[in-house]
Amino acid sequence: MNLFLRKILLVLFCFPVAIYTYGQVNVSQEISPAQINKDQYATLKIIVENGNDVRQVLPPSLKDFIVVSGPNQESGMTSINGHVKQYSALSFVLKPRQPGKLNIESSSVNIAGKLYKTNSSSLLVKNATTPGGGSSNNMPANPFASFDPFADSRPSNDYNDYILHKGENVADKVNKSMQMRLETDKTTCFVGEPIVASYKLYTRLKSESKLTENPSFNGFSVIDLTRPDISGYATQKLNGREYNVYTIRKAQLYPLQPGNIELEPAELENNIQFIKDEYVNKRNNDVSGFFDDFAEATVPAEGMINQTVNLKSKPVMIIVKPLPEANKPASFSGAVGNFSVEAQLQKTNFPANEAGKLIVKISGSGNMQLLTAPVLDWPSGIDPFDPKVSEELDKMSVPVSGTKTFEYSFSVNAEGNYTLPGIKFSYFDPKLAEYKTVTTKDISFTVTKATGPVTSFPIAVNNKETVSGINKIFSNRWWIIEFIAAVMMIGLIIWLRKNKKEQVKEVVVAQATKDDEKELNNIVESSTINQVNPLEKTEACLYMDNCTDFYSLLNTELKNYLSHKLRVDPSEINTKNIAAIMDKKNISNDTALQLQQLLQEIEWQLYTPFERNEKMNTLYQNAHDIIQQVNAHDIRHL
Repeated sequence: MNLFLRKILLVLFCFPVAIYTYGQVNVSQEISPAQINKDQYATLKIIVENGNDVRQVLPPSLKDFIVVSGPNQESGMTSINGHVKQYSALSFVLKPRQPGKLNIESSSVNIAGKLYKTNSSSLLVKNATTPGGGSSNNMPANPFASFDPFADSRPSNDYNDYILHKGENVADKVNKSMQMRLETDKTTCFVGEPIVASYKLYTRLKSESKLTENPSFNGFSVIDLTRPDISGYATQKLNGREYNVYTIRKAQLYPLQPGNIELEPAELENNIQFIKDEYVNKRNNDVSGFFDDFAEATVPAEGMINQTVNLKSKPVMIIVKPLPEANKPASFSGAVGNFSVEAQLQKTNFPANEAGKLIVKISGSGNMQLLTAPVLDWPSGIDPFDPKVSEELDKMSVPVSGTKTFEYSFSVNAEGNYTLPGIKFSYFDPKLAEYKTVTTKDISFTVTKATGPVTSFPIAVNNKETVSGINKIFSNRWWIIEFIAAVMMIGLIIWLRKNKKEQVKEVVVAQATKDDEKELNNIVESSTINQVNPLEKTEACLYMDNCTDFYSLLNTELKNYLSHKLRVDPSEINTKNIAAIMDKKNISNDTALQLQQLLQEIEWQLYTPFERNEKMNTLYQNAHDIIQQVNAHDIRHL
């Protein structure tokens, strides 16, 4: 069989499989919360569902934000009534640079060699500050920030452990005075029942600390409870000794599957300072306020000891019990906690040419973020669509509390009286270790005769958006597949009848095109190389023994060149503006940094006595190299 024909048949065979596989993968992007004050933080999350071979994630440009933390990775799976969904996510903790509506472009995800695009998103930043220094219930946490435990406040106790006495061992002293601990509110729970995990530093020493190893919490849905700018501490006794205690990371964890799951340790790098007791003696044993001026104190090198110590918490094993199979209601879909449900129609009397809307609200506390839409028992003659989901949740409470709303649109073709049966919602109460079911009342409504042209009802899809009527046709995908296969077979027959001369002609044309492109590139390169040197006067001065205007000429000619190339006024070319200007022109950060350093050096030389030396050659060559880089950028972007 002809090789080309084999390839075409292979494409036809794989086409239905590709459509089916594509339906299983879903990529999305979300930012939470959607509205904050200018001094608050938001979390951007890129989510991949059922992506078995994620090769690369390209996040959007975050130029309007300060990236407080990230990228942070998260992965897990959910299993509800036998339906298993795997997911992985990449998240960033962001602080806005200015108020307003900040748009975030879509992200790109390479899955098994195929590129997927997420939805775009936006964040509304109010021009207001939050009372209490930026704290908010909607504040996402930065679990990876570095911090100085004693930077902003003086410890409640002036511990003398920083004094190193003769015969004392530094390592032993650190072990007695600093500990990294992982504490949990429980070690046994059910699937979906939250656990609060806190990573704490217990210390009696002054140190600058940085978190170097962070737990990933695989197997859990994670909600962080610590603030990104946390600096407060508490005083607590441990084994009879008093410590200043800093919470490094605190999170509520919702286990997604049963089994023994280990909470990984966190590791903290600490730079600790000690002073020998001889120095304290020289100060007449006056150590009052020593913590206040410890870093600035005038101490001879031989009186100070600096020690870097890595502290690591011990892992904790969590026993996650499966939800019982006995007495599990048919309407149970994975909700764990304590909930109530209510439902109402937007209208109880409407014509047949209008869409009805049913609003179902689930309120309470538990694994709210994992709740799915209730499955409803729709009467005959009603065509429902996938619901639109919204939520108002307090994620700082344990467990998460609030309300999740599901809006179901539906159509009714025939007039008459209808009754929606009461909606059943079942959940598991972990405190009582039993299932409960709450039910709404039946809802009756009347559909009257159509009063005008029939309204095109929404068609719900995976991304919960209204789409055009052509997608309704696509729901019969096998008819589409057969149609495309027939078209491809007809095209195949036509291609096979083409004269071989066409193929030869295409080869000749392709080769000619390559030759033309090569010649064009040579012309462009030649024109770049042979162009007039924009630093001509500077170069002449460089080789004249009596020329003392070298730096002035270099400064003028370089700025004139940049002004012309970047199309800005020469007065705007300075060390403060140049990085932003080159960023707008999409010139690389490396080139911008080199140019900024060069301009700083030239300005310095302008205000110092002129001296002929090798530095002149170096600065001229650096300027020439930067000009070549800018020219190369222009050629690539013609």
